[in-house]
Amino acid sequence: MLRRTQDNIVASVVDIGSIFLAYQIGVSQLGLFAGFAYGVFDAWIVVWQRERISNFIHRAETFVRRLGPFRRSDTLPWAID
Repeated sequence: MLRRTQDNIVASVVDIGSIFLAYQIGVSQLGLFAGFAYGVFDAWIVVWQRERISNFIHRAETFVRRLGPFRRSDTLPWAID
């Protein structure tokens, strides 16, 4: 439980840092309004789309593992599935 809490804290700090970085890039390139737009767009991606992105990555990983040379039983025959 403690490990999950620490992971969530780290993810939140990374998300906030990403939003502020996107804001700074937008402000430096195109001005205040663009900075705000960059920040909102980045927040939409990293916060509100996190679950969809995570699910997509897990499905892609499962698909790749089912392919011929990447199957777990082929690479580690002693591993328990």
